[in-house]
Amino acid sequence: MYSAEQIDSYLSRISFPVKKYPKSTVAADRVDESFKYLSQLQKCHLSSIPFENLALHYSPAPKISLDKDIVYDKIVRKARGGYCMELNLLFANVLKGLGYEVVQTGARVFGASGELDGWNHQVNLVRIGDTIYAVDVGFGGPGQTRPLPLTTGVISKWGATNAETRLRFQEPSNPMVQGLWFYEHRISESHPWSPIYCFGMTEFLPNDFQVMSFAVSASRASWFTYKVLCMKMLLDEEKDDITGIVVLTDKIVKRRVQDKSEILAECTTEEQRVAALKEHFGIVLSREEQAGIKGTAGELKGEA
Repeated sequence: MYSAEQIDSYLSRISFPVKKYPKSTVAADRVDESFKYLSQLQKCHLSSIPFENLALHYSPAPKISLDKDIVYDKIVRKARGGYCMELNLLFANVLKGLGYEVVQTGARVFGASGELDGWNHQVNLVRIGDTIYAVDVGFGGPGQTRPLPLTTGVISKWGATNAETRLRFQEPSNPMVQGLWFYEHRISESHPWSPIYCFGMTEFLPNDFQVMSFAVSASRASWFTYKVLCMKMLLDEEKDDITGIVVLTDKIVKRRVQDKSEILAECTTEEQRVAALKEHFGIVLSREEQAGIKGTAGELKGEA
């Protein structure tokens, strides 16, 4: 877990309203306050820290570390983002430092073909009182925006939008194995549910995530290694909730708020994309980092 000083810096990084939500409200005998604090923490994290894979492209030596202090330095001190295992690792250690009971587990994401991938995602399980919640700050687009109770079929809003999310428990087809929780998302009540990923109740250890992260970050079959991605959710201060998302996918930057989507930038050169990362995500890449993408599949080589 992180120290009190580290947590204070993290709270500053995500612009958390510390006066409205003092850390003292997180306590075993203060269930409602602990849940509200967790909910606010998740929203502030999602709207401040990007889900991104830039370290696999803008680096002289592409590599993802899951050392908790290296992750903290990258995301909090250097104002970067990360992908699922970095973001949920950071969040889990913050929660533990605040006094929450947290178990980290793995998940299988549904791929573009509709089939489940192998273990390639991380989810935090948090117990408050008698309720266990799935808490995820590392999925991006259709990822959750608030803690979801492990109660099958309970529908939660995706921020302050028409979209909805839920968890659905599936009993095992074989009595020798455990059942799985499926996280699902739909655009509105009139749309069908789409399965996003599934997870069980087995605790994953740091070495488990090391193996998973190596496959995600190093395999040529993983899109993380050849597509440049950066996204951050948008928090409406008046509604105090998520209302949209801004996404950079390779060369296009889009913003979606409620049901309206617009293109903010179309990058044809690396100079333009580096500028877009700074303007829309607050990410500043050093010259050495910028040079790391030269000659790779992800480099933009068009003319300005």
